[in-house]
Amino acid sequence: MVTSPLVVSEPGQGPATAFSAGGAAGGPAEGGTRSGAMRSDNGLFYIDGKLAAGSIRFLVDTGASHVVLSHADARKLGGYVVTGDTQAVLTAAGPVAVDWIVIREIEFDGHPIRNLKAAVPRRDVGVSLLGQNALAQFDSIHIDGDRLTLAR
Repeated sequence: MVTSPLVVSEPGQGPATAFSAGGAAGGPAEGGTRSGAMRSDNGLFYIDGKLAAGSIRFLVDTGASHVVLSHADARKLGGYVVTGDTQAVLTAAGPVAVDWIVIREIEFDGHPIRNLKAAVPRRDVGVSLLGQNALAQFDSIHIDGDRLTLAR
């Protein structure tokens, strides 16, 4: 039996919902701001999320439904893993057992996202992915050549 890499709390503790509160509707609000990233040498986009205890470098993955955290990045969080909330999720590589963690707050260039649900695979993936549940918190995502822009 593989145990969770992180166990910080028991079931029933934490917020009623693990998904980010509030949603972005329509286009950027008046006075909204933009942030972004340049394409890396490997052809992918990476963006840094700021935490109270450091930062996490995410690979922007529009094909991922949820944020996925490497074990090292999950340990940086002021969040928690809910024990017993393990399930298999379908990935491009097939089914993977994950535990769910709640990121209490993470900030992308001044844009905070709170109570964000993220998967922590039982077998470490080595890189954290910024999936659709986080990307949906922005009003728009635009790729123009080698520049990725997120607006909120």
